[in-house]
Amino acid sequence: MFKKRGAESEGMNDEEQNVSGIREQPVEITQEEGKKSNGVNKILRGSKLSGNINVTCDLELSGDVEGNIISEQDSSIVIKGSCTGNIETKGGNVVIDGKLSKGNIIAGRDVTISGKFDGGEIRAGGRVYINGEFNGKLEGHDIELGEKAHGKGEISYMETISIAKGAKIEVQISRGQKELKLVKSEPDHKTVASKKDEGTIKAVK
Repeated sequence: MFKKRGAESEGMNDEEQNVSGIREQPVEITQEEGKKSNGVNKILRGSKLSGNINVTCDLELSGDVEGNIISEQDSSIVIKGSCTGNIETKGGNVVIDGKLSKGNIIAGRDVTISGKFDGGEIRAGGRVYINGEFNGKLEGHDIELGEKAHGKGEISYMETISIAKGAKIEVQISRGQKELKLVKSEPDHKTVASKKDEGTIKAVK
């Protein structure tokens, strides 16, 4: 699927070879490819890609990507290298051990930042845990800032927020409201108009 380096790839098996070159067309990483590494597709250090990546399995990125990483599945995405762009997974987790810049993170489950997030917004269906550097808006069901967390921005949480001693932050904190659902129910009483008294309404069981 990717073009591999010629001289540098000698003596390495298929799973260990790096990706090189610039990709202008979207790249698709499938579950079949992920099975080669126990369900996790790895893009190794030294690899450089330009363009969007669509994944249907878990992805571990140790190289550099300029583009968006998107999964419509429950794929978890781990960034150990660097990514410039958006990361979105419908039902998985996102972990940033490296660096994400100029992009947003949308995850159906949890987001963990131990590296650097210099983007716009993080939206998680579960917990957002920060123990690294951040700059932007954090939004999640639960927010937890570790002792090594430092950064600035906005925090919006639904249930709980926890800030460890030692965290250095400049943030504006607000609590979001759960979406209200309208439920239609049958009334306990029927209302009928009385013929005797026009213009009045009586409730009758």
